[in-house]
Amino acid sequence: MYSTITPPAANPAASPSAAAGTSNSQPTRLAGFGALAFVTVVILQNVVRGSSAPGNGASASEVVDHFAETRGITFLLVCMFVVSGISLATFLGGTMRRLATSTRPGWAGTGYLGGAGILILFGVLLASEQALSVVAHSDHPDLAAVSALWALHNSVFTVLLLFIGIALFGLSRAGVAAGITPRAFGWLAPIGTVMLAISCAAGPGIAAGELGGLFGLGLIGFLIWLAFVATTGIRLVRRTGVAS
Repeated sequence: MYSTITPPAANPAASPSAAAGTSNSQPTRLAGFGALAFVTVVILQNVVRGSSAPGNGASASEVVDHFAETRGITFLLVCMFVVSGISLATFLGGTMRRLATSTRPGWAGTGYLGGAGILILFGVLLASEQALSVVAHSDHPDLAAVSALWALHNSVFTVLLLFIGIALFGLSRAGVAAGITPRAFGWLAPIGTVMLAISCAAGPGIAAGELGGLFGLGLIGFLIWLAFVATTGIRLVRRTGVAS
Protein backbone atom coordinates (compact mmCIF):
# COMPACT_ATOMS: atom_id res chain seq x y z
CA MET A 1 0.00 0.00 0.00
CA TYR A 2 1.06 3.52 -0.64
CA SER A 3 0.49 6.40 1.75
CA THR A 4 0.16 9.92 0.57
CA ILE A 5 2.10 12.49 2.51
CA THR A 6 0.26 15.77 2.61
CA PRO A 7 2.58 18.79 2.96
CA PRO A 8 1.78 21.07 5.86
CA ALA A 9 -0.44 24.00 4.96
CA ALA A 10 1.33 27.28 4.55
CA ASN A 11 0.73 29.81 7.21
CA PRO A 12 -0.70 32.90 5.49
CA ALA A 13 0.46 35.14 8.28
CA ALA A 14 4.03 33.99 7.75
CA SER A 15 4.04 34.33 3.96
CA PRO A 16 6.41 36.85 2.41
CA SER A 17 3.56 38.77 0.82
CA ALA A 18 1.76 39.17 4.14
CA ALA A 19 4.94 40.28 5.83
CA ALA A 20 5.59 42.75 3.04
CA GLY A 21 2.08 44.10 3.33
CA THR A 22 2.54 44.66 7.05
CA SER A 23 5.89 46.38 6.57
CA ASN A 24 4.53 48.53 3.77
CA SER A 25 1.60 49.67 5.90
CA GLN A 26 3.91 51.04 8.59
CA PRO A 27 5.50 53.87 6.53
CA THR A 28 2.12 54.59 4.95
CA ARG A 29 0.48 55.05 8.32
CA LEU A 30 3.43 57.16 9.48
CA ALA A 31 2.89 59.31 6.39
CA GLY A 32 -0.72 59.82 7.49
CA PHE A 33 0.38 60.99 10.92
CA GLY A 34 2.93 63.26 9.26
CA ALA A 35 0.18 64.84 7.15
CA LEU A 36 -2.00 65.47 10.20
CA ALA A 37 0.91 66.86 12.18
CA PHE A 38 1.81 69.20 9.30
CA VAL A 39 -1.70 70.63 9.07
CA THR A 40 -1.95 71.05 12.85
CA VAL A 41 1.37 72.87 13.13
CA VAL A 42 0.64 75.14 10.15
CA ILE A 43 -2.65 76.19 11.73
CA LEU A 44 -0.88 76.84 15.04
CA GLN A 45 1.78 78.89 13.23
CA ASN A 46 -0.88 81.19 11.85
CA VAL A 47 -2.54 81.48 15.26
CA VAL A 48 0.79 82.39 16.86
CA ARG A 49 1.47 85.03 14.24
CA GLY A 50 -2.03 86.36 14.77
CA SER A 51 -3.29 89.69 13.58
CA SER A 52 -0.37 91.56 15.18
CA ALA A 53 1.92 90.83 12.23
CA PRO A 54 2.50 93.92 10.08
CA GLY A 55 0.72 94.12 6.73
CA ASN A 56 2.59 93.79 3.47
CA GLY A 57 2.50 97.55 2.98
CA ALA A 58 3.82 98.36 6.46
CA SER A 59 6.57 100.95 6.83
CA ALA A 60 10.10 99.98 7.87
CA SER A 61 9.61 101.49 11.33
CA GLU A 62 6.44 99.44 11.88
CA VAL A 63 8.27 96.28 10.87
CA VAL A 64 11.15 97.07 13.22
CA ASP A 65 8.77 97.70 16.12
CA HIS A 66 6.98 94.41 15.50
CA PHE A 67 10.09 92.23 15.35
CA ALA A 68 11.71 94.06 18.26
CA GLU A 69 8.74 93.14 20.44
CA THR A 70 8.20 89.56 19.24
CA ARG A 71 11.59 87.89 19.38
CA GLY A 72 10.17 85.03 21.45
CA ILE A 73 7.48 84.45 18.83
CA THR A 74 10.17 84.29 16.12
CA PHE A 75 11.98 81.56 18.09
CA LEU A 76 8.71 79.67 18.49
CA LEU A 77 7.90 79.92 14.78
CA VAL A 78 11.34 78.56 13.88
CA CYS A 79 10.78 75.57 16.19
CA MET A 80 7.37 75.02 14.59
CA PHE A 81 8.95 75.12 11.14
CA VAL A 82 11.30 72.31 12.13
CA VAL A 83 8.32 70.16 13.15
CA SER A 84 6.17 71.07 10.13
CA GLY A 85 9.07 70.55 7.72
CA ILE A 86 9.80 67.08 9.07
CA SER A 87 6.08 66.27 9.04
CA LEU A 88 5.63 67.31 5.41
CA ALA A 89 8.76 65.39 4.36
CA THR A 90 7.40 62.32 6.18
CA PHE A 91 4.08 62.64 4.37
CA LEU A 92 5.74 63.00 0.97
CA GLY A 93 8.26 60.22 1.53
CA GLY A 94 5.77 57.81 3.03
CA THR A 95 3.38 58.09 0.10
CA MET A 96 5.99 58.14 -2.66
CA ARG A 97 5.87 54.43 -3.51
CA ARG A 98 2.08 54.26 -3.46
CA LEU A 99 1.60 57.32 -5.66
CA ALA A 100 4.42 56.41 -8.04
CA THR A 101 2.82 53.02 -8.72
CA SER A 102 -0.65 54.49 -9.32
CA THR A 103 -2.07 55.04 -12.80
CA ARG A 104 -0.81 58.64 -12.67
CA PRO A 105 2.88 58.44 -11.70
CA GLY A 106 3.72 61.54 -13.73
CA TRP A 107 1.38 63.67 -11.63
CA ALA A 108 2.99 62.24 -8.50
CA GLY A 109 6.34 63.57 -9.74
CA THR A 110 4.77 66.96 -10.36
CA GLY A 111 3.39 66.96 -6.82
CA TYR A 112 6.74 66.08 -5.28
CA LEU A 113 8.38 68.91 -7.22
CA GLY A 114 5.86 71.28 -5.68
CA GLY A 115 6.40 69.79 -2.22
CA ALA A 116 10.15 70.31 -2.47
CA GLY A 117 9.52 73.90 -3.53
CA ILE A 118 7.30 74.44 -0.48
CA LEU A 119 10.01 73.24 1.91
CA ILE A 120 12.69 75.38 0.26
CA LEU A 121 10.70 78.59 -0.14
CA PHE A 122 9.10 78.45 3.29
CA GLY A 123 12.59 78.00 4.70
CA VAL A 124 13.69 81.17 2.87
CA LEU A 125 10.57 82.94 4.13
CA LEU A 126 11.35 82.08 7.73
CA ALA A 127 15.04 82.91 7.27
CA SER A 128 14.03 86.44 6.20
CA GLU A 129 11.97 86.75 9.38
CA GLN A 130 14.99 85.67 11.42
CA ALA A 131 17.08 88.31 9.65
CA LEU A 132 14.45 90.95 10.40
CA SER A 133 14.48 89.94 14.07
CA VAL A 134 18.27 90.24 14.21
CA VAL A 135 18.28 93.64 12.51
CA ALA A 136 15.45 94.91 14.73
CA HIS A 137 17.47 94.07 17.86
CA SER A 138 20.62 95.82 16.69
CA ASP A 139 21.67 99.12 18.27
CA HIS A 140 20.82 101.14 15.17
CA PRO A 141 18.49 99.23 12.82
CA ASP A 142 19.07 100.08 9.17
CA LEU A 143 15.62 101.01 7.89
CA ALA A 144 16.71 100.59 4.27
CA ALA A 145 17.83 97.02 4.98
CA VAL A 146 14.56 96.38 6.82
CA SER A 147 12.54 97.63 3.84
CA ALA A 148 14.49 95.38 1.48
CA LEU A 149 14.12 92.34 3.73
CA TRP A 150 10.40 92.94 4.20
CA ALA A 151 9.85 93.28 0.45
CA LEU A 152 11.82 90.06 -0.10
CA HIS A 153 9.79 88.30 2.60
CA ASN A 154 6.49 89.28 0.98
CA SER A 155 7.70 88.44 -2.51
CA VAL A 156 8.91 84.96 -1.51
CA PHE A 157 5.50 84.32 0.02
CA THR A 158 3.71 85.05 -3.26
CA VAL A 159 6.07 82.72 -5.16
CA LEU A 160 5.45 80.06 -2.51
CA LEU A 161 1.76 80.10 -3.44
CA LEU A 162 2.55 78.77 -6.92
CA PHE A 163 4.47 75.80 -5.54
CA ILE A 164 1.63 75.03 -3.14
CA GLY A 165 -0.66 74.96 -6.17
CA ILE A 166 1.72 72.64 -8.06
CA ALA A 167 1.88 70.27 -5.08
CA LEU A 168 -1.88 70.38 -4.61
CA PHE A 169 -2.65 69.60 -8.25
CA GLY A 170 -0.07 66.86 -8.78
CA LEU A 171 -0.48 65.04 -5.46
CA SER A 172 -4.28 65.19 -5.55
CA ARG A 173 -4.50 63.67 -9.03
CA ALA A 174 -2.11 60.88 -8.09
CA GLY A 175 -3.81 60.44 -4.72
CA VAL A 176 -7.27 60.06 -6.23
CA ALA A 177 -5.88 57.49 -8.68
CA ALA A 178 -4.24 55.58 -5.81
CA GLY A 179 -7.42 55.68 -3.74
CA ILE A 180 -5.92 57.57 -0.79
CA THR A 181 -7.46 60.97 -1.55
CA PRO A 182 -11.20 61.74 -1.59
CA ARG A 183 -12.52 61.96 -5.15
CA ALA A 184 -13.92 65.44 -4.45
CA PHE A 185 -10.38 66.77 -4.86
CA GLY A 186 -10.58 65.76 -8.49
CA TRP A 187 -12.39 69.08 -8.98
CA LEU A 188 -11.50 70.95 -5.78
CA ALA A 189 -7.74 70.77 -6.35
CA PRO A 190 -7.80 72.38 -9.83
CA ILE A 191 -9.90 75.23 -8.45
CA GLY A 192 -7.46 75.75 -5.59
CA THR A 193 -4.50 75.59 -7.96
CA VAL A 194 -5.99 78.28 -10.21
CA MET A 195 -6.61 80.52 -7.19
CA LEU A 196 -3.06 80.07 -5.95
CA ALA A 197 -1.63 80.71 -9.43
CA ILE A 198 -3.63 83.93 -9.79
CA SER A 199 -2.35 85.18 -6.43
CA CYS A 200 1.21 84.37 -7.47
CA ALA A 201 0.78 86.23 -10.75
CA ALA A 202 -0.42 89.25 -8.78
CA GLY A 203 2.70 89.02 -6.61
CA PRO A 204 4.17 92.49 -7.25
CA GLY A 205 0.95 94.13 -6.09
CA ILE A 206 0.34 91.75 -3.16
CA ALA A 207 3.94 92.15 -1.93
CA ALA A 208 3.40 95.92 -1.86
CA GLY A 209 0.23 95.57 0.21
CA GLU A 210 -2.17 96.07 -2.68
CA LEU A 211 -4.68 93.79 -4.48
CA GLY A 212 -6.12 92.38 -1.26
CA GLY A 213 -8.91 90.62 -3.16
CA LEU A 214 -6.47 88.56 -5.20
CA PHE A 215 -4.55 87.77 -2.03
CA GLY A 216 -7.82 86.41 -0.62
CA LEU A 217 -8.04 83.99 -3.55
CA GLY A 218 -4.67 82.61 -2.59
CA LEU A 219 -5.81 82.11 0.99
CA ILE A 220 -8.81 80.08 -0.20
CA GLY A 221 -6.49 77.96 -2.34
CA PHE A 222 -4.23 77.51 0.68
CA LEU A 223 -7.18 76.23 2.75
CA ILE A 224 -7.98 73.71 -0.01
CA TRP A 225 -4.35 72.55 0.17
CA LEU A 226 -4.61 72.03 3.94
CA ALA A 227 -7.92 70.19 3.49
CA PHE A 228 -6.30 67.90 0.91
CA VAL A 229 -3.37 67.04 3.18
CA ALA A 230 -5.64 66.50 6.20
CA THR A 231 -8.20 64.26 4.47
CA THR A 232 -5.51 62.23 2.74
CA GLY A 233 -3.71 61.82 6.05
CA ILE A 234 -6.89 60.61 7.76
CA ARG A 235 -7.44 58.03 5.03
CA LEU A 236 -3.88 56.78 5.32
CA VAL A 237 -4.15 56.35 9.09
CA ARG A 238 -7.58 54.69 8.99
CA ARG A 239 -6.95 52.30 6.10
CA THR A 240 -3.55 51.08 7.28
CA GLY A 241 -4.90 50.84 10.81
CA VAL A 242 -7.68 48.51 9.64
CA ALA A 243 -5.29 46.53 7.43
CA SER A 244 -2.87 45.93 10.27
